Amino acid sequence: MRHLLLFALASALGGLARYGFSALVSGLVKSAFPWGIFVTNVLGCFLFGTIWGMACVHRLLGDATRVVLLTGFMGSFTTFSTFVFDSNALLESRAWLALALNVAGQVIVGILALQLGMRFSGLIARFFG
Repeated sequence: MRHLLLFALASALGGLARYGFSALVSGLVKSAFPWGIFVTNVLGCFLFGTIWGMACVHRLLGDATRVVLLTGFMGSFTTFSTFVFDSNALLESRAWLALALNVAGQVIVGILALQLGMRFSGLIARFFG
């Protein structure tokens, strides 16, 4: 139960950190480009790599701490870091086709799914509106 509470707390803090950091960057850099989430995603990749290295390469963090930090905090801070981590694993294993499908697929299919979801919401609004 304690592990689950720590996971929930880390998830909540990760979401708050993403919102706060992204808003801070967006407030500092006035631009049509989404610098807030861009910088947040890059920072998330750096933090993910740091935590992974500390836990799995240098064995400075235990498995439970790794899960709480990577899945809880980092999962809420940015799922982009996990996407990049998975893509890097495909790169390192020289799985070129899988890498291309993962990167292009998630971006292109993700945009298409977003568009489909936006259209679907119109159907829901008409049904309930």
